[in-house]
This record gives sequence, structure tokens and C-alpha cells, in this order.
Amino acid sequence: MKTDDGLLMNIVLGIVGALVLNWLLVLIVGATLGGWIGQLIVAAAGACLLIFVVRLVRRKT
Repeated sequence: MKTDDGLLMNIVLGIVGALVLNWLLVLIVGATLGGWIGQLIVAAAGACLLIFVVRLVRRKT
């Protein structure tokens, strides 16, 4: 995947995505996945989703 996003931008998007998905799970379900493995899964999924969405939006503009 060739993108113009820098490493720092991907790191920031990853952290924000992890926080947002964790927050959404607390709102919707009332809890997040337990333990550090569950938190790691939620963080990775949130990071991937936010990076994917940002790349989709940037591609269309």
C-alpha cells in the first residue's frame, strides 16, 4: 500500500482509534473486553478501522 501518510500520522491515528473504539464499546455494551489481551484486540481493531476510514476519505478528495 503506497500512501503519503507518515509514520507519526499512523501512530496518532492508531492511538486515537484505539481510544475511540474502547469508548464506543463502553457506551454500547457497558464494558470492554477483559484483560490485556482483550484490550490489545480492541486497540488493534480501532486503530485499523480509523486508519482505513481516513485513507478512504483522503482518496476521495
